[in-house]
Amino acid sequence: MQPFFIGLLWIALCPCTVLAASFEYLYIEASEGNSSGGHSAIEFDDEVYHFQHHDSGLIRLLKQDKQEFHFQYRFLQNRRIHSSHIDVSNETFTRLRDYFKLQYLAQKQQFNQINQIDKDRFLLQRLLYKASQDETLLDTRTAIDIQLKGVGLFYSQQQLSNQAKTPSSQSSPVIEVLRNKIEQRYGQDYLSSRSQNISGSIKALTPTHWPIEKPILSKDNFPSMINSFSDIYTDYLTGLIALRVLMDGHPLRSDAFFVSTELITEKERLALEKLKDQLTLILVTSVNSQRPDWGYATLINLARTIVIDRSLKLGKWVFLDDFARDSEWITTDQYAHYTTQMLVQINDAKNNLTQTRHELLNLDDLTEASYSNLEMAANRYFELLKVGEHKSIRYIGEKALPTKSAPLPDWVVSELSQQQLISALNELDAYQNNLISELTTHYSYDLITRNCVTELFRTIDNALLKKAKTESNQDLLLMKKSENELGGTISAEYNFIPFISFQSVQENFNVKNNELLSSYRDQQLTKLYAKNNKFMVNLREVNTFTSSIYTYNPDDAFFIFFTDDSLTLRPFFGVFNTAAGLGQSLLGFFSWPFDAGKNLKSGAKGILMSLPELLFFNMRKGSYKYLSYHQFLYNTE
Repeated sequence: MQPFFIGLLWIALCPCTVLAASFEYLYIEASEGNSSGGHSAIEFDDEVYHFQHHDSGLIRLLKQDKQEFHFQYRFLQNRRIHSSHIDVSNETFTRLRDYFKLQYLAQKQQFNQINQIDKDRFLLQRLLYKASQDETLLDTRTAIDIQLKGVGLFYSQQQLSNQAKTPSSQSSPVIEVLRNKIEQRYGQDYLSSRSQNISGSIKALTPTHWPIEKPILSKDNFPSMINSFSDIYTDYLTGLIALRVLMDGHPLRSDAFFVSTELITEKERLALEKLKDQLTLILVTSVNSQRPDWGYATLINLARTIVIDRSLKLGKWVFLDDFARDSEWITTDQYAHYTTQMLVQINDAKNNLTQTRHELLNLDDLTEASYSNLEMAANRYFELLKVGEHKSIRYIGEKALPTKSAPLPDWVVSELSQQQLISALNELDAYQNNLISELTTHYSYDLITRNCVTELFRTIDNALLKKAKTESNQDLLLMKKSENELGGTISAEYNFIPFISFQSVQENFNVKNNELLSSYRDQQLTKLYAKNNKFMVNLREVNTFTSSIYTYNPDDAFFIFFTDDSLTLRPFFGVFNTAAGLGQSLLGFFSWPFDAGKNLKSGAKGILMSLPELLFFNMRKGSYKYLSYHQFLYNTE
């Protein structure tokens, strides 16, 4: 027993050596699509961080939900993931996780300024054009268009453009009741008085000052918080329109909602009545709010109160259309190509809606958040049902808050002189040039020296050194800290290839175990093997012509043989896949005038993806564009 007590004493005296936490290092196998040469990521509990190369030529740190990440790579892209379970102390785990989160939020804020600058430029040039009527002052490079979120629920573009006050053929009884409650609380002239105050604020609004005296990116990579001119203007204008809806009793647009075929149960009716009362109280308070986005919140709550009232009167569920303007669409031809997958999607959406309704009945109160989940579930299900009407449908894009937007009207504009507008644009240009220059210095992508793997290891190194004291030999300090906290050191410079980096992790870090996470095709093959002769299954499933698992996806370059599970025959199959790419390229040469070079480009990509197979390196796996997320969850539980 003596060694046992000695061991306990040793643990008590040296708690720093106890490994009580862990994270996952992920290596994603090569395939067509993004990160075709392989990919790497790091997983902390339910969050996955990874770097991606963007069209701007910069590399950015992304954060995804664990299930969403695995669904994207293992199912939609059909790629195996090798997961290394790395043991660390609680302190090291917290330091790494928090540092990755900090860097993600910092980058998000940095790149968001690019969007803010574009919106400010659009607004300033719009105002300058209206002041001068000189079209040469418009910058055609600005492709962004400012939209007012929530305004499209009540006004069309034509209604907004016609005149400042747009009379409607009928007013909403629900809004009239709400207006009376607001006037009882704040006074009869409150709405018109606040409208006048907001109009005055818009007229007096001046452009945002974009400072350039010092570096934009601070030591912690956080740019200064700047309230952009366009954001302040759109918040004011959205609030002004919300007040106008209340004053005029303007009804919802007919395309802002839909009436479902689902009947409301007695319990659901009681829950909706309570929620309607809650929204009424919130609305009365929100019109006097000082929050910048109070106007958008008011429009959403107004719209939801109206459809809830209509649901109660009709006895059927009525919902707002919550699909975003940039939603992904599926045409009838695409649906016909993926009929099986889409039928699964419809069934899953129906089950999700049924389950969400059932969960609502178990809640003490129907909250805005739970109603939002129901709204999204209903939008998805009833949108998918439109395929039976031979219509194009929105496949992805439902939002927790409806964003039905409308373009800027000229109801009230800032009273700025041409000189003020030109000076603001010049300052904006100078700031943007500095910002882009610094972003390029920090995040310029390079295939060898700065890619998804090297930046992952550099971020780990920076996290370990973050609280360390400055020493003359940073490399030696890093080596010591990495060995103490991770088990060893990995140099980013010599581990820029995903597969090589995975091997380095095995050799240098405290890897407790490794796990191979199967792809979608792997899982389906396993099911077929359990019920059929393995040889016959392989014979049928090895090629794209007879496979029962894979249906040709036009997003994939044409190929004949799968090579992910055929190591010895891989070069032989690679010859046929290369020939298929050559054939598609030849076809593309003749079809180029009719398909804008689509076949030619796809064939060239097919050749490029097939050549590595001649050297036993697998690339051709095929992808599955419209698999069900619920199917993924069911297969991976």
